[in-house]
Amino acid sequence: MSRLIAVGHIGGSILALVILGFVLLILLAWESERSKKHLLEEAAAKLGVSVDDLNREELTTRLVQLSAERSSDELLRNRLSDLCGVIRTLWDWGGLLLQAVVIGAALWFTITESAGNAVYAWFAVGVAILFWLASAAFSLTCRLLTGRYPGEAKVARKALAEFLKNRHVRPSLEGC
Repeated sequence: MSRLIAVGHIGGSILALVILGFVLLILLAWESERSKKHLLEEAAAKLGVSVDDLNREELTTRLVQLSAERSSDELLRNRLSDLCGVIRTLWDWGGLLLQAVVIGAALWFTITESAGNAVYAWFAVGVAILFWLASAAFSLTCRLLTGRYPGEAKVARKALAEFLKNRHVRPSLEGC
């Protein structure tokens, strides 16, 4: 019976981590859509058009220039955003590694010592929540200081490069 309870603790904590991961992915997708909407509204305001008009072909060059200026790696706030992106990525990977270590240790000590050690697998859920809260606080701090989320400028530069590659559009270098 104690082995069944041990399997329940370890399996339950892994299931809780998977569910928490899906919930965080849903939150991330929601935040990404919200951020995208804000960026579109900002671009429309700067160009003096409605958000619906941003899809017009004649605005493409101006949108590319606006995006290139906004995400330029020459701006200090974008460099800081990119640095924050690297730090947050390392933090997130560290959290995942620590969760795996906690689950692995609980599993190891459950097998080698006592089935009662399986309850410690639940610490991995606490680690996941702690690391997520710290990551969210760090992201919001980066957003307040730079006006960008961690790594946002780098992602925008990559998206712009991909867009230009696929469209074969060359932005004007006037004013550079």
